[in-house]
Amino acid sequence: MAPGLEVEQRVLTSSDGLKIYAEAAGNSSGPSIVFVHGLTLTAACFDAFFEDSRLLQQFYLVRYDLRGHGRSGKPETIEGHASSLWADDFMAVVNAFGLKNPVHFGWSYGGTVAADYCQYVEPLPVSGIIYACALPYVGPIMGVVGLPAILGFMPGLFTTDDVILNRRISIEFGDSVFAQPEKVPFKTRCEWIGSSIFQGPKDAHFVCSRPQDPAALFKAGSQGVPMLILSGTADRQVDGQALVREMKPHFKNLQVKFLEGAGHAIFYDDYEGTVEAMTSFVRQVTPPWLG
Repeated sequence: MAPGLEVEQRVLTSSDGLKIYAEAAGNSSGPSIVFVHGLTLTAACFDAFFEDSRLLQQFYLVRYDLRGHGRSGKPETIEGHASSLWADDFMAVVNAFGLKNPVHFGWSYGGTVAADYCQYVEPLPVSGIIYACALPYVGPIMGVVGLPAILGFMPGLFTTDDVILNRRISIEFGDSVFAQPEKVPFKTRCEWIGSSIFQGPKDAHFVCSRPQDPAALFKAGSQGVPMLILSGTADRQVDGQALVREMKPHFKNLQVKFLEGAGHAIFYDDYEGTVEAMTSFVRQVTPPWLG
């Protein structure tokens, strides 16, 4: 963390009483970016952004643990994962830190939250959406943009009958986010894969089967909400080209950037390329009276 720029930690209460862990750091007068993490992980995967003095001086960075993950609460039923509640979680974070028209950086599963707030929040609470190797929403689309590796992991991640299988698949799933996991420091692999111990198989199943309706997301795209699709050419989980094909008919203000050799954890495999694309997009879509 850059000198004088500390992380503000908060435990928020969503509309159903569930606790949501959130953090913010950086220049609160600058454009804001809300980072939303992927399946089984936590907001801690975004540490590199929150330790980058260049970003902290320019932008207000916010992140939170999704319900069913990490330090946030874990509903006991599928009803506790209603799309409206996920939208309320996002807005609890936006309101708690006083954000105005932030950019949503949705990595992997974190992209699905856009469909939630597009359906349940008016006016639209973001100035732009970044789909970073993202799943756009939960539903049949998972079989369209999901590559065989990620689809093959699902049964093992969801099983409650075979602990050994669940742990093995959790490790393989965690390693699959990197283009070259064998070159990732063991400490980093342990930190990322270790996040899964805070999410049980039942939680993972709820998260991946919760009902979502993409109609409002598509409507927002047709009305001009800006979107950046950021993908790695070595992604083993999400087919970036398929994601572009699926979103292009619905988003008239769509930008696409592929980073050569980057895997699913695009901001780990090509941090500088991700920062360049992200900051350029944020500057384009942020209203001039902010930052």
